[in-house]
Amino acid sequence: MTLRVAAHVDLRYTTRQPTGVDKHIARMVRGLAARPGFEVSVVAPRGQLVGGDLPSGSSLHGLPVAPIPFSNRTGRLLWALGNRPPIDRFCPGVDWVWSPQELWAPASHARTAVTVHGSTYFEPSFPGYHSATARVERARMAWFFRRICRAADLVLPVSRYLERFLGERFGLRPERSVVVGNGVDEAFFAAGAEALSPLGKGEYNADRLLVVGGLNGWDGAESIPNLGIDIIGTLDDPGSIAASDRRPNLRRLGFRPPNELAVIMPRYLALLYLPNVESFGIVALEAMAAALPVLACRLTAVPETAGDGAWYVDERRPSEVVAAVRALRADPGLRRSWVQRGRQRAVGFTWEACLERLVGAFGRPSAKVRVP
Repeated sequence: MTLRVAAHVDLRYTTRQPTGVDKHIARMVRGLAARPGFEVSVVAPRGQLVGGDLPSGSSLHGLPVAPIPFSNRTGRLLWALGNRPPIDRFCPGVDWVWSPQELWAPASHARTAVTVHGSTYFEPSFPGYHSATARVERARMAWFFRRICRAADLVLPVSRYLERFLGERFGLRPERSVVVGNGVDEAFFAAGAEALSPLGKGEYNADRLLVVGGLNGWDGAESIPNLGIDIIGTLDDPGSIAASDRRPNLRRLGFRPPNELAVIMPRYLALLYLPNVESFGIVALEAMAAALPVLACRLTAVPETAGDGAWYVDERRPSEVVAAVRALRADPGLRRSWVQRGRQRAVGFTWEACLERLVGAFGRPSAKVRVP
């Protein structure tokens, strides 16, 4: 039996530098399309297509596509106000309409599934939690979360942390939830194996730490101590950049593709991972796989994902961060022990394991939820 799945996607997330949600969409949709027993297509706004096809720069290019005759913004408005038109009108005959990102659309015959990646604006630790922008975003996302928890056949949080949040705040029932998680690309495991191999040089710069993401509030820019730090990523905000310009210890290296980032990681003393808000924590796992020790905070989902593979520090106490860095510098054996612990933790997080959970969820023999 073949299951026909239409992936409901905002194609802008498939043409950008592949981080976070963008990477999840590419790995999961492509991975499902390669699985025997699945026929995967994409359903997306006609205005995002090029000559009726997916853009050549899209990570999903080559998959069949069905156009939606209006924009994402119009779709959000229509489906916020009611249940018409059902999305499977535009991709008839599919068994599932699944959004691997946070998009909702009702269906008349197909079953519906939505992946949930974050609850950023609901977290009191989020910088600007009390701002007008955050209040508006909470109201918008609250509608979305209530809707999918009540009407979607399947909700796919990427972490247990998010699953608990949706259950406690919006009544998500356990039988309609499957935690799919996120995976670490093979390039990070390969880089770690190379760094640890007898032929690998095993060299690292004991004077510099790595931060991945960017200079911004939610990635913990205000918690970065006065140490030698390289920052990879482009998620910067102007205030944090202006402050960094006055700190010669910081170097901003811009975006690096995953394969390049994987090779770079083992060259540092450690990853400094102090986000104020995190619904999963893929950066920590990638570093662990790449044989880079992780100094992490205990905020939101970080300790759940990083587990016993990270050395935890209090992001509010710079002296504690500095003490951990000094300990790693002074004792290469201590650093090696954290490398091994991280590698052991990361091995359980692969895209193949995520796909297994998704495939199992789509195979559940439950009835379609009636949209109220």
